[in-house]
Amino acid sequence: MFEIEKGLDPNITLVCKLDKNGIIKYINKSYTDVTGFSEKDLIGQSHEIIQHPKMPKVILDRAWQAIYDNKHQYLISKNITKNGEYFWTIADIHSKIHENRGTAIYIRRKYLPNDIKEEFERLYEVLFGIENSGGGEEVAKKYLKGYWEDRGTTFDKYIIEKFGGEKNLKTYMTSEVSDKELFSVDPTDMNIDDILKLVKKKKKRRFW
Repeated sequence: MFEIEKGLDPNITLVCKLDKNGIIKYINKSYTDVTGFSEKDLIGQSHEIIQHPKMPKVILDRAWQAIYDNKHQYLISKNITKNGEYFWTIADIHSKIHENRGTAIYIRRKYLPNDIKEEFERLYEVLFGIENSGGGEEVAKKYLKGYWEDRGTTFDKYIIEKFGGEKNLKTYMTSEVSDKELFSVDPTDMNIDDILKLVKKKKKRRFW
């Protein structure tokens, strides 16, 4: 299970929108095409449904802390499809606090180049091993801190450098779905019935 890697088209963008608890409120067509899950499979479910079981907790905790702090971030993640394949992506995550409605989470995912994938594949394997062999999350966190210190960089700086600078990375992440399109609908305003109606309509007209 999850031993076969699924290739991704670098030109497509997977978009999902979540509420503050990580519950999926919206996904675009590329999301269903790549994962094999339908809208009915995903909407109303935890975003963890596509999370690979060997994703290190220390990495996920880092992502959630940035969300709680309302900070933009990049995340390298290993994901799964409905039929048991896996795929790697770079995710561009934004969280926005909406008055009286809480936090909305907006995520763009794109193909992760092989050279970056190979390094993170090794790193995540070590972190997952530490977390599940008695070391626990605290030891994994210390290892991760030392990993970046030894390289004289940070997680975000490393990603930006690998893409040739912040401008290049921004261009890559927004090449198909702009920020305006990403933030066009506030998921905290939508209930499940509204979302399912929107899903039916978008087959005739593109909303994002």
